[in-house]
Amino acid sequence: MLAQPQYQKVAVQDLQVGMWICRMDVDTQDQPFETCALRYQHASQLPMACRHVYIDLQRSEAAKTSTQPPQRKFYLNLRNEMKRVMGDIRLGHALEKKRLRYLLEEIMQSVVHDSQNMVYLAMLHDHQDELVSKSLNVAILSLVFAKHIGLRQDQLFPLGQGALLHSMGLLQVPAQVLNKTAPLTEAEKELIREYPRRGYQYLLEQGGFDEQTLDIVLHHQERTNGEGYPDKLKGRQIGFLARMVAITSVYEALTRTRSYRHALTPTQALGQLYRWRFHDFDARLVEKFIHSLGVYPPGCLVELNDGALAVVHATHAEQRLNPQVRLLTRQDLEPLEVQHLIDLATDPQLSIKKTLDPTDPRLTPLLERIMAKHPGFPL
Repeated sequence: MLAQPQYQKVAVQDLQVGMWICRMDVDTQDQPFETCALRYQHASQLPMACRHVYIDLQRSEAAKTSTQPPQRKFYLNLRNEMKRVMGDIRLGHALEKKRLRYLLEEIMQSVVHDSQNMVYLAMLHDHQDELVSKSLNVAILSLVFAKHIGLRQDQLFPLGQGALLHSMGLLQVPAQVLNKTAPLTEAEKELIREYPRRGYQYLLEQGGFDEQTLDIVLHHQERTNGEGYPDKLKGRQIGFLARMVAITSVYEALTRTRSYRHALTPTQALGQLYRWRFHDFDARLVEKFIHSLGVYPPGCLVELNDGALAVVHATHAEQRLNPQVRLLTRQDLEPLEVQHLIDLATDPQLSIKKTLDPTDPRLTPLLERIMAKHPGFPL
């Protein structure tokens, strides 16, 4: 049986000889996705106006052996664009809406064509600017969630835009408060509770934002039990898109190391959301979000039945117990020079034995050796 195609967006300058191109950005939206079929050899094969293409990983010789995946560069380019947007705001400049729209359209296209890989990249934890990473990752997670539940097309842009801008108000909170390891004072807590309203007011002043985007920014910290902020809304008083971002923003926060606690593993974070589903969130949406990421979410560290370590790269809707993994070590736990992708759904000899906690002190020496060879892998 033929393997399902795995599409990935690649900038023209990052193309490698042997990659199988199936679509170009100069193709029109009404054309079938696979509008061309060629193996890349040199730039003269592409139109001058072409800026990026989509490749099929299953048929790309270079992508299978590359130790520097071009999708990583693409993700970091997105992060740099978001950093410029936030940098302008920090300096008191007007929000550059054209740059914001371009960034959001790039994220939306990538999620539509390669949602699993985008979740995997969102789990990379080597970023310097925490707010930039938080904003970008929540937008990715929210759009992947939307794709899974079949959200209406006209709601995708407000969802992505609201998720991307949800933390704008935190730019007005002093860094010493955000990074404080000791318990916050009541005054500091009140400052934090006001950040959604500050972000909302900022976007109102900028003008040109739709009501759903503004509602996400204002109400993503509300909780269905009425204990959220800033307006203490309950249940269905909270907008549907804001309820979605409430879930994705908490998941992102749980899987990121904070100044006052270590990050949870993706599996632990989903478990925590599940325990909170009736108290804080829309329970049905929590269950759908968990279903969208799978039993073993992308970024999850696992031990295989042969003793090797791997990190989950992508999941299968039909075979959630057998995801695609990136192999980190040999069976003797020696770190690999090249981290090959293995699809457990097509390899009957391999399976996941158990998930692992990367903060376990017993794993620290091994993980440090792996990161010395591959500093960008998501743990």
